[in-house]
Amino acid sequence: MSKTAFSAAADPGFSALPAGAGEVVVAGCEAHVCVLQTVLSLLPGGHRVLLVADAVGSRDPADRTAAIDRARQHGAEIVTSEMVLFEWLRDSQHPKFSEVQKLLK
Repeated sequence: MSKTAFSAAADPGFSALPAGAGEVVVAGCEAHVCVLQTVLSLLPGGHRVLLVADAVGSRDPADRTAAIDRARQHGAEIVTSEMVLFEWLRDSQHPKFSEVQKLLK
């Protein structure tokens, strides 16, 4: 989806988010602008918002740090890609476990 609003949640195309989606995993560029505004827009809707710290960036590392800190202060959970992947798998017997593990090495 292409967007013009800084918050992806403000874009009309964002209605693709399934109704009742309780958990939203957020990653992207410009942590201090688009990523942060998306997180801040989702939190009041009662979503569990997971900000993937190793999958966001900013040109200035200080901006990235400030964005992650602010998102945490507003209630986002700060996670890593590996944390998310293993939470989705839930068990080493998952059929995609080996495939995911290869991605991480």
